[in-house]
Amino acid sequence: MSFFDNFPVVLFVELHIYNTVVLTDICFATRGHECSRSTRQEFSATGDSPYHFADSGLSKVYLVGIKYWRCECGQEVAEIPAIKQLLKLIARDIVEKPFALTGEEIRFLRKRLGKKQSDFATQIGIEVETMSRIENGHVKPSKRTDKLVRFYYAFASKDPVLLGQLQKGIDERFTTWQRIMPPTKIVATVAGNEWTADLVAAS
Repeated sequence: MSFFDNFPVVLFVELHIYNTVVLTDICFATRGHECSRSTRQEFSATGDSPYHFADSGLSKVYLVGIKYWRCECGQEVAEIPAIKQLLKLIARDIVEKPFALTGEEIRFLRKRLGKKQSDFATQIGIEVETMSRIENGHVKPSKRTDKLVRFYYAFASKDPVLLGQLQKGIDERFTTWQRIMPPTKIVATVAGNEWTADLVAAS
């Protein structure tokens, strides 16, 4: 059951978006080493061995069905199609989950909206210092802040799925909110340039 009762939603965070694909041909200079095709090995992300999408800004987002390259120096570069759709699905999952939001998830949603921390804090109704401490994981968001962030994102993003779910049962969704956060992760799978994302129990 998700946060909004009958509202199926997804979860996400923001990074540097390059329209459709995250760079596959960048050279990294690390301690005098320059990555190149000759120093990189190609891998395919599978359900058993997904790609950890750390660049999303979230610590527990994993991708299935993409290709990525790992250099002998340890640097990784992934080819991620339809990244805008992927980020939207991740954000949706985050908003819809029936558990308390984390600081990094709130930061992800804020960045998805292109908001400065100070502006976002003002719009949510908390002090900038408090928002900073929440996003950095020093303070847990209150129940009120958690709900306001979800609703603000749903309306500000104009996501039709989130808005549609909001109309179905706000009161009931609120009763499902839980402070306890069981370990979870997001696993997103691509097929034919179309993404699906699921919130699953972390192993």
